[in-house]
Amino acid sequence: MPTNKVAVKFPLQIDDETANFIAFGTEELEQVVRQNIKMVLLTNPGERIFDDNFGVGLRKYLFLQPQQIEAGIPGSNGMPPLRNAIIAQLANYLPYVVIRNLQLNFNENTLSVRFEFFINDSAASSIFDLTISEVNI
Repeated sequence: MPTNKVAVKFPLQIDDETANFIAFGTEELEQVVRQNIKMVLLTNPGERIFDDNFGVGLRKYLFLQPQQIEAGIPGSNGMPPLRNAIIAQLANYLPYVVIRNLQLNFNENTLSVRFEFFINDSAASSIFDLTISEVNI
């Protein structure tokens, strides 16, 4: 019996047998949530068509001073504190994800985000860990 498909896998790949994009099935829900979290964190605000508010833009925080990452940059083109941006974006765009123990680590051109997440308040938790650096931009 075929499984229901939930979301297309990124980077996009074509299935040689069906000529369709390879997709996650319903049994791979945690992987879909991980992919969605990564998209929210790495997408720059204004980059998503029809939704200028979507995305944290994690890369734009990469070269800021630690106090700017923690406190944000005020002004009309400023940036909110990274912790606040992550919490607000995930709450807005992935309301089915509950995050706990958000940890931010930053040093010389490397930025790491790590937290525990639950899907729909389930008892099972997973750890999300993403590190970006000037090398992998």
